[in-house]
Amino acid sequence: MAKQAPAKGKASSAPKAFKPALLLVLLLPAAALMAPIAIVMVAALVPTVVARIVDTNPNRYLTFTVLGLNLVGSLYFVHQVLTKGNSLEVVAMVLQDSVGWLSALSGAGCGWLLFLAVPPLIAKAAEAQSGLRLRRVHRDQTQLINEWGEVVAAKD
Repeated sequence: MAKQAPAKGKASSAPKAFKPALLLVLLLPAAALMAPIAIVMVAALVPTVVARIVDTNPNRYLTFTVLGLNLVGSLYFVHQVLTKGNSLEVVAMVLQDSVGWLSALSGAGCGWLLFLAVPPLIAKAAEAQSGLRLRRVHRDQTQLINEWGEVVAAKD
């Protein structure tokens, strides 16, 4: 069947959908070349997978917050793999390092704390800002009443 051309005057500006299969095809050769690092990172990023399962928001704020900080914490494992030799024999030794797990899990925990702590802080800041604005409006209203009289304050 022939493809239909878009109607005149309507631009085809639909956003391209994210294709995870394409990402997998592109990352699989890189993971095969760096197998020890890939194995260690898969193990270290388990808290991110848990956050992805728990996250119900369509924008995945929790997932991205935990992912970013979990990645930073997991860099300790990557450093250990690269310094001890990038081979499969090193993977078990690196994954037994409790400092690496502390680093990876602390990063994920900081991601959870950041996700849980920031919205109430932003709400308090917005509340304070609206309170200041309300006081400013009342001050301006009082000033207008003093200049123009009670006529401007009358509610009809």
